[in-house]
Amino acid sequence: MTDQHQQSIVSRFLSCLIPVVKRNPYASRAIGFILDNPLYKGVLILGSGTAVAQLIGIVTMPIITRLYTPADLGVLAVYSSVLAIFGVGATLRYEFAYALPKENDDAINLFGLSLILLCLTTAGFALILLFGRDLLVNTFDLGAIEQYIWFLLIGFFGTGLYTTLNYWAVRQRDYKRITYTKINQGAGGSLCKVLLGILAFGPVGLIIGHIISQVAGITTLARAMWKKERKNLKVISWSRMKSVARKYRSFPVFNFPASIVNTMSLQLPPLMLLALYDSEVVGFYALANMLVVLPGSLISGSMGQAYLGEASKMARERSQELRSLYVRTLKHLFIISVPLIGIPALCTPFVTPFIFGGAWAEAGWYCWPLAGMVIANFVASPISHLQLYGYNRWILMWDVVRVIAVIVTFYLSYLLKLSVLMAITTYVVAMFGMYIILVILNSMAIMRFTSKIAE
Repeated sequence: MTDQHQQSIVSRFLSCLIPVVKRNPYASRAIGFILDNPLYKGVLILGSGTAVAQLIGIVTMPIITRLYTPADLGVLAVYSSVLAIFGVGATLRYEFAYALPKENDDAINLFGLSLILLCLTTAGFALILLFGRDLLVNTFDLGAIEQYIWFLLIGFFGTGLYTTLNYWAVRQRDYKRITYTKINQGAGGSLCKVLLGILAFGPVGLIIGHIISQVAGITTLARAMWKKERKNLKVISWSRMKSVARKYRSFPVFNFPASIVNTMSLQLPPLMLLALYDSEVVGFYALANMLVVLPGSLISGSMGQAYLGEASKMARERSQELRSLYVRTLKHLFIISVPLIGIPALCTPFVTPFIFGGAWAEAGWYCWPLAGMVIANFVASPISHLQLYGYNRWILMWDVVRVIAVIVTFYLSYLLKLSVLMAITTYVVAMFGMYIILVILNSMAIMRFTSKIAE
């Protein structure tokens, strides 16, 4: 789908929406508030694309669950967890620093540095898969995905390249372009899973669809950047890249290990469940987690990118309004989280067999405990950007503690021989407490940052 085609769809949608809004004074005021606020305008633009992508996923998921088994979905969950853990270090997190430089020359050299690092880490990952494949499989009990191991390399490079381009678009606040890529990812990934499922590809169909859902839109972002920054790309040089690498070294020193630990804490549960139970349980967990996350992901992901764009701008301008932006956004996320996530989660045990098939009934009961953790994550994570305020080390410490909490909770479940549902509940309680701590850390960091500005 071309940019022009996507823009025409959005334009037609808005032309149909405007008459409805004009007839409703409450809707008119709400839309006016959103359009006058850069943060929520960004959320609206990003959210529209995510909504379309999520709608495609919702429509196709009942088809996918009838084309694939819970064990197939378990293989995908293990694959995506391993890819996420290894892929987080593709650029040593230098893309997180794009938002900070006032001079565009520094930012563009950070971009060049990220591309070079991506190529180097991809080559390094290929060597690991080539010479250390057996060690990797045996150490982490990855027999379920051993025959699909080389798909990890494709996903590693593709996801890293998309992330590098996406964060540049966030710096430019090019939310419309990001929106188009989300639509492409949702449509391409879901369509691929359905078609390959019909052809009985099994887990391979899910893995290929997952890769497409992560990398589709690369050409859209790359083409847009080339048009806008073609002349500026000439300022990229070895000396400038070394300079910005040193200037923003806190990102590989603190954010990189923090991101690895953070991703491990999020991706360990499927691997732990695989070790304690089997791939079918992992499949149930993956579907349940998707069902609980789905209602809030539309707002959460969009809010996270839009908040980062606005907060980084305020941080560069040394604005005292940064704290009020954080508190206001935190309250808004909390107010909408409970009905948005909690109410659908209460219904899932009763509707899951009907929508997804009787084989998936157990997944519905996993949603109840998971809802508490997802609500806490929905409120805390989108607006947690400690690196903007100069507290990268806090991220690392918090993530290390969270990984320890994950490992301890599942180890206790193993020692006490808890049922799957009780093991998940224990894990959720620990994570809920960690997200409360994260909110406290962000509040402290912003208070210190704004106090230094006032001095």
